[in-house]
Amino acid sequence: HCPPARRRRSRRREVAMGWGRRLVVAAAAAGRWGSPGARGAEEPSCWVGALTYEACCLPHPEGNLCWDEHFTPERCCGHMPVAVRYPAVERLREELFTDVDPYRLLSHPCGRGYTAQSRYPDSHLTASMVRTIMALVGEPELWLEVGSFMGDSAITTARTLKELGATTGIVCIDPFTGMVDMWATRKGLREVLGLRSRSPGETVPDGLLLMDEFGHSRIYEMFLANIRAAGHQDMVMPIRISSISGMRLLRDLHKDGRLAVLPQVIYLDSAHEPNETLLEIREAWRTLRAPGVLFGDDWSWPGVRQDVSIFAEELAPRSLSPQQLARFDWPSARAKQPLPGLAVVDEGDGAWFLLKGI
Repeated sequence: HCPPARRRRSRRREVAMGWGRRLVVAAAAAGRWGSPGARGAEEPSCWVGALTYEACCLPHPEGNLCWDEHFTPERCCGHMPVAVRYPAVERLREELFTDVDPYRLLSHPCGRGYTAQSRYPDSHLTASMVRTIMALVGEPELWLEVGSFMGDSAITTARTLKELGATTGIVCIDPFTGMVDMWATRKGLREVLGLRSRSPGETVPDGLLLMDEFGHSRIYEMFLANIRAAGHQDMVMPIRISSISGMRLLRDLHKDGRLAVLPQVIYLDSAHEPNETLLEIREAWRTLRAPGVLFGDDWSWPGVRQDVSIFAEELAPRSLSPQQLARFDWPSARAKQPLPGLAVVDEGDGAWFLLKGI
């Protein structure tokens, strides 16, 4: 049972007593939101415990529970420039969440225990890959990530897009319930790591599955905490839904005129099981807007390699020219074309790319 949220002033007082004072500067937002003085650093009394600059001022300070008659946005956030807008994400947020902000969970008594962590940053997506994709498609309005886990790949994408000055919105579709092996190996892994019991009163879940004391996976809460700590909650919007249902949802919204555009980029890092991956690839291709790129990593996984190859054979695209293929080269490995139209970098866990209308 989560305790009810208290009134603003009592909540500030409660947090101050329980957590102590600390000033948190939104380092990930530096350069986009001005100097430290503009970020409210001249008012350290504003920030206490879970009430931090990034939680209260980013992406915008209006409409949250951080403020009262003494602590105001003008006093604590400083003179903030006009925020960069991400129209596709804003439109989708309005259609699906209306007046609900998923990131507000982290400021609620139920969510304060979830803080950013990177103990399992399982992503092979790099800034170089993001830049390669952007060079192919220009500046897409919408970038779709299917399978986000704790948010490492979404953070890499958002950081790179912001460095490029793009206003591309990122949508992350994931049920945030973990993969097959996370459930299957949890018991053995707890034995190996010495996690046989949970400390009394421990809030943050243990293990790769992030299971709490009630048997619920808390990957979603950790995703929110990591994205907000990196300062990208303005650009990144999670939709807690299965991959197939989520992609069909986007197509339905677009068909009904409630979503202006479909994604021109889809990064697929969800199912890794044979045949299940194939279902997702087919659904992703239907959702992808041309000219666009569908790509993913973990080419080394047998299920991924099998299903991507089956789909490429079904699709039967034209072969990539040597010049096109070379665009996917990594500094340490050259791209190959095992099937016409399929670019693969087979190093480490590897990556694969399919072009639509390019």
